[in-house]
Amino acid sequence: MYKSCEACGYVFEREPGFFFGAMYVSYSLAVAELVALLVVVKFILGFGNIVLVISVAILAFLLSTFNFRVSRSLWMYFFERKSI
Repeated sequence: MYKSCEACGYVFEREPGFFFGAMYVSYSLAVAELVALLVVVKFILGFGNIVLVISVAILAFLLSTFNFRVSRSLWMYFFERKSI
């Protein structure tokens, strides 16, 4: 990640521990994505448990970077709201 935002100059380096809450947001995003995948693979498509485990592992790996960045952004917006 960049040290600061190129557009607005927001400094991403906050006090130690500021982004620990983003880990909980990332965990929530991952659980929601993987439960949605479970419903699709198991109940809608009707595949077995082996296909389910493999697809969950692949999706979790592929979305890890996305979840990292989105969860940090959501955590920042939660605390740094600015009125226009």
